[in-house]
Amino acid sequence: MPTHSTSSAIWLVIPAWCESARLDAFAARLFPALAASGLPVTVQIVDDGSPADVAAALALRCETWQAQWPWVRPLHRLSVNTGKGAAIYAGWDLAESAAWLGFCDADGSIDADEVVRLLHETNATHGPTCVCASRHIKGADAIWNSWRRCALSHLFAAWVRWSTRLPIRDSQCGAKIIPGEIYRKVRSTLTEKRFAFDAELLRSCLAAGASIQEFPIRWRWQTGSRLKLGRDGLAMLWSIFRLSRSSP
Repeated sequence: MPTHSTSSAIWLVIPAWCESARLDAFAARLFPALAASGLPVTVQIVDDGSPADVAAALALRCETWQAQWPWVRPLHRLSVNTGKGAAIYAGWDLAESAAWLGFCDADGSIDADEVVRLLHETNATHGPTCVCASRHIKGADAIWNSWRRCALSHLFAAWVRWSTRLPIRDSQCGAKIIPGEIYRKVRSTLTEKRFAFDAELLRSCLAAGASIQEFPIRWRWQTGSRLKLGRDGLAMLWSIFRLSRSSP
């Protein structure tokens, strides 16, 4: 059974910003699946500066979950919205000596059984390896809400590969697991907090001696996304361009 410990073998962070409804539905599937998996996992939900009433309600939900699953930790709340990357790092920083540090999105686009499968894949890796979910490799099953978003996802992924030279087909998919020892080596160098944090993290892990392995994932578009293609698309491109001009 999973254990509740800051030295848990797997420390899984779920970043959340005004995600009460989607996270509640996702947790109802994820927590039973984790309990059945036998994985030594601790779950840390991090609220990324949601309004006080939203965060308070989520904190109460975490207490309810913890009563049933002791390996769910109390909510960790950031006082202001700082970005998905910042929320994930804040959650990972709470782990004392976890062998693996992972995150998955709160919206449930990657369902519970797929998250568990990805966590199991860490056992099949050799050496320090970053395990990444991917929507863009053979075997993946991704369903989008529009052809436009699908095309832009592929184009952005190509932009990341070209500009950063990262050997990855899908840098933005919302589930990754990295070796804790590698994260602790590179933590002080990580500065990206929003759109480019995945690419910076993986590039820094490569420079520290890790490898990257992508696994095909079953992924479903979820309604309620706050990503705006025009405004946020340009910000994402600029973030990656800025990253490509810096040293790993």
